[in-house]
Amino acid sequence: MRASINNSDVTERQLVTFRLGEDEFGTDIMDVKEIIRVPVITKVPNAPVYVEGACNLRGNILPIIDGRTKFSLERKEKDENSRVLVIDVEGTATGIIVDKVSEVMRVATSEIEEAPQIVKNIDSDFLDGVVKLDNGQRLVMLLDVVKALIVNNTDKEQQNGHDESVKNNSTPVSEAEDKSIDEEQLVTFQLDQEEYAIEIMMVKEIIRVPQMVKVPNCEAYIEGVLSLRDDLLPIINLRTYFGMGHTEINDRSRILVVDMGNFTAGIMVDKVSEVLRIPKNSIQPSLKFSAQSGEQLKGIAKLSNGKRMIFILEPSKIISADIRDQIIANDDIFEQNADGLYSERQMLDEEQLVTFKIDEEEYGIKIDNVQEINRMTEVTKIPNGPYYIEGIVNLRGNIIPALDLRRLFKLSEKKLTDATRIIIADFNGKRTGIIVDSVSEVLRFEKKLIEVPTEILSSGVDSDYIEGVGKLDDGKRMILILDIGKVLSFI
Repeated sequence: MRASINNSDVTERQLVTFRLGEDEFGTDIMDVKEIIRVPVITKVPNAPVYVEGACNLRGNILPIIDGRTKFSLERKEKDENSRVLVIDVEGTATGIIVDKVSEVMRVATSEIEEAPQIVKNIDSDFLDGVVKLDNGQRLVMLLDVVKALIVNNTDKEQQNGHDESVKNNSTPVSEAEDKSIDEEQLVTFQLDQEEYAIEIMMVKEIIRVPQMVKVPNCEAYIEGVLSLRDDLLPIINLRTYFGMGHTEINDRSRILVVDMGNFTAGIMVDKVSEVLRIPKNSIQPSLKFSAQSGEQLKGIAKLSNGKRMIFILEPSKIISADIRDQIIANDDIFEQNADGLYSERQMLDEEQLVTFKIDEEEYGIKIDNVQEINRMTEVTKIPNGPYYIEGIVNLRGNIIPALDLRRLFKLSEKKLTDATRIIIADFNGKRTGIIVDSVSEVLRFEKKLIEVPTEILSSGVDSDYIEGVGKLDDGKRMILILDIGKVLSFI
C-alpha cells in the first residue's frame, strides 16, 4: 500500500527524487518498480500528445509518458541524464521520462507541508505536498505519480477527428475457431518508421495506388474514392488518420482492400512488408492510452525477443458504415469523374505477384498460386530424396514437400536467417512449400511492363522456369516471374 501524508501511523516517507525542467519532484519509492535509461521507443497511433510511445521491457510492452509534455513543459531532446521511472499504475507498469534522477531520500512527515493552491506547471490534484530542505533553500514537490499517469476521461475528450459511432462496429469472432487456431496470419506494412498489421482474412487484395476521385466536404483522412468490381470504395490515408506527416505517393505506396466489418474500404499505406504467421501468445492486448488508440489497436505483437513490435489494427474500428455511406452518397460526383475511377478493366490489365529474393535477384509468383507465407519451420529430411527437395513439413496436419529454390536453380548454399520464408504454393490442387531467402512484398503492376524472357538471364537461372520479366522504375528494377507449373513439375 502506498504511503500517505494523511496516515498518522507513518512518521517518514522514502522518496525517489527527480527533475523536470527547473523543478525537483519526489515520489514514493514503493510506486517505483525500477529506473532505466531511455530505451528505443515505438510510436503509438492516436495516443495523447504526452505519450512518447511504447518499448519492450524484458518481454513486456511498457507504455512511455514524456514527463515534460505531461506537465506542460517544453519538450527537449533526451540526453545521457534522461531516465525512465517505471511506475506501477493500477497493476500495469508505465514509464515516465524525467530529465534526471537525483537521489533516494527519507523525509519526516513533519517536514512535509500542504501543496500551495497554485504551483507552476503542475496540476495541484497530483501533488501530495512540498518538502522544505536546507532551511527552505531546496524545495521538493511530492508528486502522486500514479494518479498523474492514469488515463482519464479528459484524455479521451481531447481526441478528435473520428466519429464516435466506430465503437459499435466490432466483428464477432467464433469462439470455437479461436480455440482451434493458435496462430495469427497477418499482412504487415509500414507507416513512417513503425510497423503495423491487419489479419490476412480481412485483406481482400493489395493494389497499387491508382487515380482516385476526391470527395468534397469529408474527413481529411479520406483520400478519395475508387471503383473496384462495380463497388465504390472510400480510401483512407492511414498516415493522415493517425496524424503523421504528409509524404508523397511513390512506387511502394499500396492500398489494402480491407473488410471493415459490413462494408469494404481501401487503406493506403507507405509500403507492404510481408505476410507473416505468428503465435497468438506473442500478441499482447492493446495499450489503453486513450479511447481512440484502444479502439483501433487489436493488440501488439512482440517478435525477435521483443526487438520487433507490430501494431495490429482492428479495421472495423477505423470508420463506421454511416461515414462510408455519407462519402459515396453523392452519385453526381462519381458520374462526372467516371474516367478517374479505378475500374475492373484496369484490374484485368494488371498482374499481382508475391515477390521475393534469392541472392540479389528478385522473383515473383502470381498471387493466385500463393496460399500463404510462413516463417521457416522444422523440415524433416527424406532419405535419398531429390537434391532440390529439402524435406517435408507439417502444415497444420498436412504433410507437404519443401522445395529449396536455391538448389533447383543450382545456386550456392546459404544459411537460414530470420528473413528466410517458406511460400506455400498451390498449382492444380498440389501444394508445395518453396524456400526463399526473403519475401519482399505483394506487388501489382501493369501487364504491359512484362516482357518475354531472354535466352540467358543475368541470374543464371534456366529460362525455362521464367515466364516473364517485369520491368519497373524505368527498368531499374527487374522481377523474374516464375512459371510455377514448371517449377513444381518435378514434385
